[in-house]
Amino acid sequence: MTQSLKNVIKALALSTVLATTAQAGQVNIDYYTGFVPSGDGSPFSNLVASDTTPFIRYAMDNWWNWHPFGLGAFGAQMKGTLLVKVAGSYPIALTSDDGSSLYVDGKMVLNNGGDHAQATVLTILKLSAGYHAFVINCWQNGLGASGVDLALPEGRQRGAQGSLG
Repeated sequence: MTQSLKNVIKALALSTVLATTAQAGQVNIDYYTGFVPSGDGSPFSNLVASDTTPFIRYAMDNWWNWHPFGLGAFGAQMKGTLLVKVAGSYPIALTSDDGSSLYVDGKMVLNNGGDHAQATVLTILKLSAGYHAFVINCWQNGLGASGVDLALPEGRQRGAQGSLG
């Protein structure tokens, strides 16, 4: 087993969660009642609420029962910035029920789209030192389990600083 694969497995097992820093260590989240019930749910419409969070951990922390603002079926878009202190390759995992996707610097790097039960996708992402904008799109069909988590490797979480390396 390669060291990279071991790091991915460790990241998933520990479910270390990304905390990011754009302003004041927060990820901005917009919630919508209009979404496409496939892929990652985008494009979204009918904004109903906005919020901020230091963590993207809505599946495990809510026992797969995440319904923000009492919404059954909804779409959500999360935006933040990741600070990479040391350039390198980092394992990243995205878990959701239903669909989700992760974009870094405008490029889709993880696609967990579709109407599905709890599922995880992962990648090894090569990042240069500096700031990297990210967007997570996700949706929930209103039936059964609901949530989304973004995990990084052990030792790479820096609380609200959202840094790697």
